[in-house]
Amino acid sequence: MYKWILVAMATFFAGAAFSQADNQFRVKWDNALKIESADKQFQIKMGGRLQYDMMFIRQDDTLSNHFAAENGSEFRRVRLYTSGSLYDNVVFKVQLDFAKGTVVLKDVYLRLTKLPVVGNFQVGNFKEPMGFEMLTSSNNNIDLERSLTDAFTPDRNLGMMLFNSWVKKRISASAGFFYNSDGSYKYQGNAYHLTGRFVVVPYLKTGNDFQLAHLGISYSHQFHDGTSLEYESRPESHLAPKYVALNFDEVKQVNKMAAELALVYHQFSFQSEYIANAVTPSSTSALTASSYNLHAWYGIFSWMVTGEHRTYKMGLGAFDRVIPTKNFGKDGGFGALELSVRYSQIDLNAQELEGGKLNDMTLGVNWFLNPVTRISANYIRADVVDLGLANIFEMRFQLVF
Repeated sequence: MYKWILVAMATFFAGAAFSQADNQFRVKWDNALKIESADKQFQIKMGGRLQYDMMFIRQDDTLSNHFAAENGSEFRRVRLYTSGSLYDNVVFKVQLDFAKGTVVLKDVYLRLTKLPVVGNFQVGNFKEPMGFEMLTSSNNNIDLERSLTDAFTPDRNLGMMLFNSWVKKRISASAGFFYNSDGSYKYQGNAYHLTGRFVVVPYLKTGNDFQLAHLGISYSHQFHDGTSLEYESRPESHLAPKYVALNFDEVKQVNKMAAELALVYHQFSFQSEYIANAVTPSSTSALTASSYNLHAWYGIFSWMVTGEHRTYKMGLGAFDRVIPTKNFGKDGGFGALELSVRYSQIDLNAQELEGGKLNDMTLGVNWFLNPVTRISANYIRADVVDLGLANIFEMRFQLVF
C-alpha cells in the first residue's frame, strides 16, 4: 500500500513538471530513475535500497550469563524515495522505510537554495550535521554498521538548518535547530538541539590520481529539560545484544564535540572520529557529580584491491558511492573489491556510574558488483571489558537504485 503512496507522490510531482508548457523532458537511468526538463528547472528522481543481513554470533559463557544472543537475519533497510528540484531553487525529498513491516519516515524535507549569504535553508525531518559516518549514507559506509561512536551521534530529528559551501565546495558549514523528536515525527516540549559542523578539504587531487584530505569539527548543545537519557551500544552488529548501557534519571543538558579526519590516497583510505560527550544532570537528579564525561572513537583503514578509490561528496563532506572500473560480468569484469580493518571503542564509565566499556575489532570485505549492487561481510571481535568476548560474523546483500 505504502509503495503506491510513494509512486503517487512521484507521479504528482512529475505531472506538475510535465504540465509546464513547451518544455521537453528526458527520462534516463543514472543509478536511479531520473526525469528532467530540457532547461533542468524540473528534475525528479525515484529510487530505493534493499539491505538483507545475516548474522552468526558466539559469545563467552561470562557474556551468556548476562545477555541472550542468537543467530539471525533481517531486512536491515527497505526504502523507497522520491526527490527532486522544482523551479531551479526548491528541493524536496520523501523517503520511507518498510524494514520493520510498518512505514517509517526517514528523510522528509523541503529546501530553498541559492539564498543570499546563507546559501540553503532546509526544514523537515533529516540528519543533524554531526559525524562523518553518520552523514555518509548507510549505502556507502565501509562496514555494515557504523562504529561505536554512533551511540553519541544525533540522527534524524525534526528541525531547520542553514548550510553553505565556498571555494568550489572545499569549505562548508552548517548549523541547525532541532527538536528532540527521536524518530516520532512529532514533538511537544521544551527540549531542543543546536548543532553545527565545519568541514574543510585542504588537499584534493581529482582524476585517476585521486587524493583527498578531509578535516571536520562539530558541536551540539542539547537541552533536555530534566528528561531521562539512556546511552547503549551493540558491537557494530544490529542483531547483537546491547552489551553496554548507561541511564541518567534527569538531565539538564548535554554538550557534544566531535573531530573528523578522512584521507584518500589512490586506492587506500583512512578515516577516524572522536566524540566527547558531557552530560549535566538536573538539580533534582539523584546523581552527585556536576558533569559526566563520556567518549567514543574509531579508526578504519581500507584498500580497494582492484584499483578503484573511495569517492567523496563535496559540500556534504562524506563518502559517496563506489564506482567499479569494470562491472561484474561485463567484458570479463570482476567489479570492485575492498578490504578493511576497523578498531573502535566506547566508554560509558564515568564517576560513580559504570555503564561498561566496549572495544571492537572489525575485519571487512566488500564486493561491488556494479554501482548499485554490493555484497559485504564483516568479522567482529567484541571485547566487553572485564566481562567477556563475542565473535560475530555477518553478511549483507545490498541493492541501491
